[in-house]
Amino acid sequence: MPLNKPLHPVIQNFVRKIPRSFAWIDHWLRTERFLADFEPEEFALYLFLALAADDKGLSCWRLDVLERTMPTFRFHQLRQARENLVRKRLVAFRAWNSNDPDGIYQLLPVPPMKPATNNDLQKALANILKSVS
Repeated sequence: MPLNKPLHPVIQNFVRKIPRSFAWIDHWLRTERFLADFEPEEFALYLFLALAADDKGLSCWRLDVLERTMPTFRFHQLRQARENLVRKRLVAFRAWNSNDPDGIYQLLPVPPMKPATNNDLQKALANILKSVS
């Protein structure tokens, strides 16, 4: 949220410094309302990949290792989350070979949301009317 005056640290002696292994999450995920479309496992996987990525957004992880690291989620959920993030163009993935579930992940720049079309608005209105009738 932009402010007219600068913010000052709440605890001056504990100001966070960006470490060499800095990971980041693009604020566009919030401002472009991607968070509203995330399933919990998609958000967890995206957050994990953001924390693990190098400065180009790259990292390599096996799904079984991710499952052990995030025991709340199962292998098939993480695989589906990866497919959804790829479909949403937030993550690129390249398997080591054609049958391998493991490979290289790349966080992609957050794409701008496309404006709602008239058809999208009509569908949303129809869903609202159906839910209240």
